[in-house]
Amino acid sequence: MTPLILSFLALVLITCGSALVMLWTKHILHAALAMFMTMLGLAGLYVLAYADVMAVSHLVIYVGGVLILILFGIMLTNQKGRGGQEKNELVTEESSRAWPLFIGLLVFSGLVFILSRGNFGGIEIADPNSKLGFVGVSLLTEYALPFELVGIYLLIALIGATYIAKQHE
Repeated sequence: MTPLILSFLALVLITCGSALVMLWTKHILHAALAMFMTMLGLAGLYVLAYADVMAVSHLVIYVGGVLILILFGIMLTNQKGRGGQEKNELVTEESSRAWPLFIGLLVFSGLVFILSRGNFGGIEIADPNSKLGFVGVSLLTEYALPFELVGIYLLIALIGATYIAKQHE
């Protein structure tokens, strides 16, 4: 089997498996994470089909926008625990801030090291006639205002959903 067929089968397995998990799970956060994997697998299938613009659009719109709104909606709603308990299952018992601080500083220093070593002068697009390059330039020039307006509209919708969810407390 060629690597292309193996990657196609892996992406199909990830996409279909996570879609089935999304349908069968009872936990809403697990369903949202399975939806993330489904959308990521679909974007990978678009890449294999040489539909690069569709893959990037899919990642930006669905994974970057819609799924993040769903996750914020889940996190901001006031859900009661099972059996009348008020316990949040996502909170850990670790009270030390040393590990998160250490990991954050390690990631930050790694990024500073990588960015300081990089040669970013004279970077050119590999193919100036690329569809993806055209979409990127169009989004940053001609369609910048509508793109920003949609972002503001989604932010207003998120704030409104938070207000409605918190109003019933």
